[in-house]
Amino acid sequence: MEYFFLFILEYQIRGEWMRSRLILPNSETCQMVIRANEGLSDHLNANLYCRNTGILSKSVRPKLRQSVQNEAHQ
Repeated sequence: MEYFFLFILEYQIRGEWMRSRLILPNSETCQMVIRANEGLSDHLNANLYCRNTGILSKSVRPKLRQSVQNEAHQ
């Protein structure tokens, strides 16, 4: 099963904390977004991280057995 993840970018401007969030379909995509934004993180002295939302983005679906599929096509 896969869950939606939030990519979170936190940074401070003039003493005020700013937060941007982006919903992504899975953990792997979120990690790719973090790596792609490391330069921005260094420039803004920002925190980049991913958070699991606990909401399913994709689940395991049952498959028909071969014998059932063959009988259905006859």
